[in-house]
Amino acid sequence: MNIDLPPIGEQLELVFEQATKAAISQLKANLKAPRLPAQTEVDESQYPRTHLVRESDGWEPPHPDIVGAYFRHFQAHFPEYGTDAKLAALLGLSSDRRVRAFKDGSKAAPYGVWRRFLVLTGRAPQEVIPVLAFMA
Repeated sequence: MNIDLPPIGEQLELVFEQATKAAISQLKANLKAPRLPAQTEVDESQYPRTHLVRESDGWEPPHPDIVGAYFRHFQAHFPEYGTDAKLAALLGLSSDRRVRAFKDGSKAAPYGVWRRFLVLTGRAPQEVIPVLAFMA
């Protein structure tokens, strides 16, 4: 039996094209996410907003009060992530202890984890990175 397959380069291009179309579809769906009220646990005007900007624009880790308020607000609206373990899994963390450490300030939330949370909650746009060339 012989199965004719296109060259690997063509296969990779097809996979890339399909993944790009799926990403575009997801980005469009993201625009239709529900609008929820802002958190009211802490007065955010009392804290710097550097936790909301990109790393290259002067990002600084959020204050633990902000982390706790944002996380509890999110968990109140999404009971499926109501435990620190479930929130940790959503954020790509291996342990709920890290979530608790971010909340209590014993460990600063790293940029990648925090940015993912901001994107998930519509506080920051997803970054789309340009492809400069296909270099197989």
